[in-house]
Formats: sequence, C-alpha cells, structure tokens
Amino acid sequence: MIEDQAICVRIWDWSETSQTAVLLTRDHGMIRVLAKGSKRDRSSFSGGLELCTLGHMAAILRPNSELALLTQWDLLGPMRGIRQHILAYNAAMLGIDLIPRLIQDHDPHASVFEALGELLNFCNAPEISDSAELESQTLGMLAWYLWTVLVAVGAMPIVDHDVLTGNPLIPSDVYGFSAQLGGVTQDPITGAGVLADHSRSVAQGVWRIRAQSIELMKSLGQNPPIGRFMEQSGDQNSRLARLLGAYIRERTGTEIPALHWLLNPLGEYYSFLDQSS
Repeated sequence: MIEDQAICVRIWDWSETSQTAVLLTRDHGMIRVLAKGSKRDRSSFSGGLELCTLGHMAAILRPNSELALLTQWDLLGPMRGIRQHILAYNAAMLGIDLIPRLIQDHDPHASVFEALGELLNFCNAPEISDSAELESQTLGMLAWYLWTVLVAVGAMPIVDHDVLTGNPLIPSDVYGFSAQLGGVTQDPITGAGVLADHSRSVAQGVWRIRAQSIELMKSLGQNPPIGRFMEQSGDQNSRLARLLGAYIRERTGTEIPALHWLLNPLGEYYSFLDQSS
C-alpha cells in the first residue's frame, strides 16, 4: 500500500462504473491505476477522476499487474478554472501530455511533480486581465515548465559547445540546433564547412536558431526561477517554448497531439523556429 499526493495526467473509462488512470505522484513517480467503482454516485473517489486534478491517493501495488488498485482518491484541487481560457487549457493539456512520454513508471521526480503543479495552478487562476500579457505570461510559465522537466530527466539541450564536433562555438548571428544530437551546432548554411565531414542526414536535421535564443538558454542554468521567464518579452517566451516543444517531440520520436497548438499557429510545422533575416 502506498499513499501520496498525485496529479491525474491520463484517464480512460474501464467500464460503466470504473476508470483506469495514470497518476503522477510526488514521491513514487508515475503510477498506472485501476479505480473500481470510481464513477458510482457513492464511491470513495470524490466523484471520479478527472484530468489535471490534484488529489491524495492510496493504492495497492500488484506484482502481477501493471495496474495498481486505487483504493482512495481525495480531491484536493479540482482545477475548474483551467477550462475557462483556451490558452490556459492548451498549456495545461500539454503539461500533462508530456509526462508519460518523459517519465518512466515508478521513477520519482519530485521536481517534475512540483513544476506541473505550478503550471496547473497558474492555468487554473491566472491573475491577468490583459489578453496580450496573459499570452506572454502563459508561454513564460510553459517555457519554464518545459525547461524544468528537461533538466529533471537529464535531457536539457547542450548549448555551451558544438554537439557535432565537440569544439567551442564560433561566434555567429545564427546557429544550428540538432534535436537528435541534443543541442547547438554551427549554422548549416553559413558554417557549411563545419559539417563537411559529417553525413548529409545530420546536416538536414539541423534547425537554424538565432544567437539570442542560444544565449538565453545558456543563461538559464539548472534551476531558473519562474520570475526569470516572466521578465522576458512575449516573443522570447514564444520562441523558447516552441523550440523546447519541438525538441521534446523529436527526442521522444512520437506524435504529441497537445503540441499542435503551440507548433502550428501558422500552419508550417517548423515555421515558428528562429529564422535569420
């Protein structure tokens, strides 16, 4: 039997009265559970489980099953406000959608749990009325969350040297960025000679990124505060969130439906990436 605080990040109907779910817990990592009778009116599951909600859970781990048996779910945070604004809703859905793609079952990451909680709390009750400021701050929160999760799982982009050659970066207005290799390299166009001894496929997989974006990532470090992102402009937050989202998509090698709103505002899948003028 385990007890912990948890956030519901996936949910399916199991039967007319039961559900299966994926819960991200603070101290026990990600746990897949079966909640028998959770949808019954008089169940002990606070009326059933819903996405993005925070609760106190108790479950019995079963050695012969991937699904733990959920025995208790006391709702602590219903997060109803998330559904009142489309941008906040999209950011929250992206936040939870990434968890099963980046975290292994039963692998605790307390910092990821805390970061997801911060993101959901912001999306639940943003104290901003101006729409442009709300968009900037929401993207700032999302960029902070993505960076924090990447640091926690050991997948933070390498930006302090050329990941293709291992050499120091040559100063430039535009650099390349390879999601497959995990970081920055020289610009594949203006610095084509750097790539001459490497495969064409690697060069073709390099995105062009402005120097400002690389310098920004260099300055963030391992544990940047939320305020560091909130001080940035809307354009900076947008570029960084989109770059990190695309990076995660390529690194996981899976389609992530919740990323579409972030990556495709103009239709072209990677048109958002920094381009030299």
